[in-house]
Formats: sequence, structure tokens, C-alpha cells
Amino acid sequence: MPITTEMIGRTGAPASEHVEDRWLMNYAAAVGDLTPHYYDNRGDTVLPGHPAYISHLEWEAISNLHEVLGELTAIERLQGVHSYNHTALSREVRSGDVLSSITSVVGVERRRSGARLTLKTVTTDVRDEVVAISHTATVFRGVPLNGDTLVPDAPVSQRPAAADRSSRSGTIQIGPLAPYVFSECARDYGIIHTDIEVATRAGLPGLILHGTGTIAYALSDIVNHELGGDPTAVAGFQASLRAMVMCPSTTRIEVFDDRPHGTVWFELLTEDGSRAISQGAVRVRPTSPPPAVARNRALT
Repeated sequence: MPITTEMIGRTGAPASEHVEDRWLMNYAAAVGDLTPHYYDNRGDTVLPGHPAYISHLEWEAISNLHEVLGELTAIERLQGVHSYNHTALSREVRSGDVLSSITSVVGVERRRSGARLTLKTVTTDVRDEVVAISHTATVFRGVPLNGDTLVPDAPVSQRPAAADRSSRSGTIQIGPLAPYVFSECARDYGIIHTDIEVATRAGLPGLILHGTGTIAYALSDIVNHELGGDPTAVAGFQASLRAMVMCPSTTRIEVFDDRPHGTVWFELLTEDGSRAISQGAVRVRPTSPPPAVARNRALT
């Protein structure tokens, strides 16, 4: 079934979550992040979430939207490739939060490989205050678009020429169990990432890491190297997802530190030098208290 312009504006049922310590811990563990801020909940400490933690609830809201859309078959949905993500965080997710995410269709485009669907997900807390706004784009390979292309009004930033010199290069190891651990600990389920038969039938050369997982690994690396291990310093992030990240593999991250202008740019490269993430960016808050201070404020 085709993607159509009539999908624009459709909205799915909200997805909700009461954020618990164990899931904040599990998400960090899903990408091998050992930062104590995610685990040490002794005393009255309120744990902060990994900057990408919101992805779990967002994808539940996106699944609810697909139930409303109905046009795509189960096989066609398996052809979907996460191609872009932009998330603006008003604040970090915290233990004890009661969050609700709701997703709408904001763009449909005809691409060479298929139709691209752009979605907007808004996450609010119990006070109905916005915690995060994300735009995600998925290309459904081989699926046609009926109707006109409607390009979404989605935020896309380009790395400036002034930030074109790499400030740090490092490696990120992706283990053979990475897609299984991420699926279960981050609760970002996708059979194409964990079932080799399904992956093969979809035309993949093997098991690949989730797009959200790829972003989360890169975010952990930048938070721990450039931001002193403080997840509350992240005001948002973006990534254009390109080449597949095979499991296992060794990826290379190139960092372009432009913190004077509020951004740490990055690229993530696969073993053959292809860009898994291009135009990656981490937005840094102008002022960010140490995590312990931020957590204490959450109690008031």
C-alpha cells in the first residue's frame, strides 16, 4: 500500500510511562555507559536519564500512530529505515517523571528508494509542560507515494565551516550482542535487528544496530568526553543516519567541538569509512549545574 498525502496531520494515541530507576539504569547499560550518575540512587538521589532515553516512549507513540495509519502492511513496515532524528530537550528526563508522548505525521516525500515519512513527537510531563520535541524521518524502501511531496517544517542544521576541523577522534566498539541488549534494556524492539532470518529476508547483510542505538552510543561518547559526564548538559541532538552499523564492528567518531557556539558536532564512521551518522550535533545548555545539583532541585 502506498504512503499518501492524506496521512498529513494524522495523530496516534498517546503513549505514557512512569519513569523508574531500573529503566534509566537499563538504558545506560544498553549502550555500555558506566557513568555513575545513571546508577547511583542512594539516599534521596533522583537519577537523570540518558539524553536518548526518550526514544523508547517516542517509538511506542509512533507504533500507536501506525495503528491509525493502517495503510502500511507489516512487511512494508519492516522496509522502514530510520534516516533522520532531531530532538530538542527542554530538560532531562528524571526518575519519577510521568511522561506522555504523542506523534503526528508532518511530512511525506518521494525519494529514489521509496517514500519518506516525517513524524513529530511531543513529550510532556504531568504538568503538561513540554519535555521533548522530536522529528524523525523513516524511508520505506520500495513503497510508493501517492500524491504530492509535502516537505516538513523540520529543524535541520548544517555544520559551519568554522567547525570543520576535528578536535577529537575515537573508537566505539559495537559488540555482537549489542542489538539484543539494546532491544531489551532500552525497550526499543525491532525484530529486524535481532532475528537473522528476518534481516536476511529484508535484504540486510547481517544484524545491524538500531538507528536510535547508534545515536545513543555516540551521545554517551560525547557526554563522557566533551561534557564531563553530565547528561543534564544536553539540550538536544540531531543525526542524519546513513550507512548501516554492523554487529559486531568498530566505529570511529570524529568530533568537531564548537561549544563557544553551543554545539558539539560529530560524525560516526563504519569500518569501511562510510558515514553511519553525518551532520551529528549535540546542543549544549548555556549553563548546566552539576548532575547532583540538578537532581536535588528535582526534589523541590
